[in-house]
Amino acid sequence: MVTKGLTPSALVKDLIALPTPCNDVVYYPANLATLGTQGKYSVFQTLSRKSGLAYIAIIQPDSAKFKLAGSRNSMCEIYEAIPWSEFELAYGDNTFYYKVASSSQEMEDYFNTLKKQ
Repeated sequence: MVTKGLTPSALVKDLIALPTPCNDVVYYPANLATLGTQGKYSVFQTLSRKSGLAYIAIIQPDSAKFKLAGSRNSMCEIYEAIPWSEFELAYGDNTFYYKVASSSQEMEDYFNTLKKQ
């Protein structure tokens, strides 16, 4: 399942609340959005505790959106296969993992290739 369009989000303390297509809310560190405003293109995986659906989300300079949704195992496999460097952000007692593409074109090409498979 590929989701399209912009997803509205809101700042909650030092996290961004991002509504999911399954009517839940997931959170990611606001620092990741800051990287987006600096022209970095990142991707992360997240899980809806409400529906059990897992998502692959991307952060671009002006938006966050969900690219893929599916089972936790399938999204984990897809995320792990993404060939970009992985980074981590610590917030509170938690660690958030994400990968960074070198450009918008690289990110677009990668996800277009996934769609064709």
